[in-house]
Amino acid sequence: MSPTRLAGAILAGGASRRLGRDKAAEKIGGDRLIDRAGFALRPHCEEVFVVSSRPETPTGPWAVVHDVRPPCGPLGGIEAALQHAGENGYDAVVVLAVDLPLVDAGSIGVLIGAFAESEGGAVVAARAGEPDFEPLCAGYPTSCLATVVELLESGERAARALFQAVGGVRVQGASGASVNVNSAADLAEVTARLQGDGKEVLQ
Repeated sequence: MSPTRLAGAILAGGASRRLGRDKAAEKIGGDRLIDRAGFALRPHCEEVFVVSSRPETPTGPWAVVHDVRPPCGPLGGIEAALQHAGENGYDAVVVLAVDLPLVDAGSIGVLIGAFAESEGGAVVAARAGEPDFEPLCAGYPTSCLATVVELLESGERAARALFQAVGGVRVQGASGASVNVNSAADLAEVTARLQGDGKEVLQ
């Protein structure tokens, strides 16, 4: 069955070392990357929040959830998101990394629509490259929390390990998950691409 109550989590806890400044605050078409992620999640989720323990994260209107333990990378962010969602009565959380600006509300809708075929497992956007899925553009039932805790306590930090552990479903058609913004060149390329498509603003 598809989950009936969804929370949306913007994962924004990374240090942005390659860009040299907080990528969450960078703008495309007048919208910060953190807001673009929020706009993609908001039509589908009852609550949208930011997961970050860095005080400098430019959260703006979005509520903040802190990591459960000292920062453990994206998997630690997923843990915090799942714990918050479970404590607040949500069936699942849709996570979206702040550096995936080409993922829009339509893509999130496609992702959520695949929950019915996942049989209670995770759904993740299929993408080009290795791995062939993006674990930070994904939907995870709150029941996945125990698996996340086990992985973290065993020393695992890679988010892809969660998808593999719970036997998730790769979702075709949730576009945009293949393009990360990690550098100034990436930002310029995505900006030019969106302007060329006439899709700069998601609000």
